[in-house]
Amino acid sequence: MKVISFHLKGKMAHFRKFYSNSSALSYFIPPRTTICGIIAGLLGIERDEYYDDFSLDNCKIALASLKPTKKSIQKLNYLMVKSSNDLNGSQEHHSQTPTELIIPQNIRTGFIDYKIWVYHKKENIMTKLIDILKNQGCFYKSLGACIALGSAFNLGWIEFDGEYEGIEVKGLSDEPISSSVPVEKIKDIKLEKIQGTQCKLIKEEVPLEFDKDRCITSRGLKEVLTNIDGGSIPAVVNSFIRLNNKEIIVWME
Repeated sequence: MKVISFHLKGKMAHFRKFYSNSSALSYFIPPRTTICGIIAGLLGIERDEYYDDFSLDNCKIALASLKPTKKSIQKLNYLMVKSSNDLNGSQEHHSQTPTELIIPQNIRTGFIDYKIWVYHKKENIMTKLIDILKNQGCFYKSLGACIALGSAFNLGWIEFDGEYEGIEVKGLSDEPISSSVPVEKIKDIKLEKIQGTQCKLIKEEVPLEFDKDRCITSRGLKEVLTNIDGGSIPAVVNSFIRLNNKEIIVWME
């Protein structure tokens, strides 16, 4: 199978957890649904019209956090906007919301770097996506809106990585995994390989798939293990994709 890879970079990110209310909590990594929305934006597909094309059956996505990240809580002022006159901040009903922001370990010199791998069953979508990523180089604007790392004020940019050939392997692998891994696919964690390495593992329950009503499907919510220090994961998994650049990834499904 042909796999496309690109980087999603920026200074700050906020991927709001679906159960957040008064406090805007964030995932450490962009959920699969967020990545689908970004790709749909690159292709110029209208909002709410891409859920079938980017379902778990039609589109495969893997991702990794390549740079060490951490969380910082800041209080943000939100306005109640009912008309354009409310945008200047003069109206009442300001709301201070504690917001979790994902930032690099050193925000002055560092940046967030998520690596995304994509495979789609429809060849025309793969061809168009490759053409956009290759020809635009490093860019921040998609067809209609600027690229954002979650919330609109967290602007980011995209860098194309390359095209690879991948082979799906059914069976156990004890080689380090380059991507985040759904917990249900993990058979073992090699703790002895974590000591003295760049490895800080976190587990999050993230949304993977919406239906046409923007409701999470029956298989669209999974626990995912991620290394937020930017390294690989020393896990034994029951199935994986081996790329021709020797990377081993696991689809978020």
